[in-house]
Amino acid sequence: MPKKLIATMLVLLCGCSTTATISRANGAQLEGKIIGSNSSAILVETEGNSSLNIPRSEITDIDHPGNASAVVGGFLGAYGVLNIATGASGCSEYGAAYCTGVFLPATLGVSMLIWGLTTWSNSTGNASAGPAAVSSHSPTRVPEPPAADAFNFSRGSNLALKR
Repeated sequence: MPKKLIATMLVLLCGCSTTATISRANGAQLEGKIIGSNSSAILVETEGNSSLNIPRSEITDIDHPGNASAVVGGFLGAYGVLNIATGASGCSEYGAAYCTGVFLPATLGVSMLIWGLTTWSNSTGNASAGPAAVSSHSPTRVPEPPAADAFNFSRGSNLALKR
């Protein structure tokens, strides 16, 4: 039983990626890692390490990575805690193989839960436009376009150079 459980958990854990699926208004979907954002666009790293700015107005949905792993890990971890509560007393009587089977579901479940929540949190944080999501010193920040008056160099402008 533990060998089958280990194999199943490894397949589930390795099958999850760190890329988000971004659905666009034109019906196209894009797979990529969200690496930054601002109030008008998100920056996505696609296959081949190319970066793409996607305007928020074109995005209809984002399926962030890690959520499925976190849910499965949470259920498996809860089962593992119940398994430990009912079976830990038999570890000394039944030996190491039995004890491994008692503690393995909780270990795998908590590991999957932590990985899933970390991955999901990183993706959602990078996609959010708030100042806490991407600091102004971050190299992955999508730059905000300058205000139009920044290029007004006429004498009457507040930004005109003073002589």
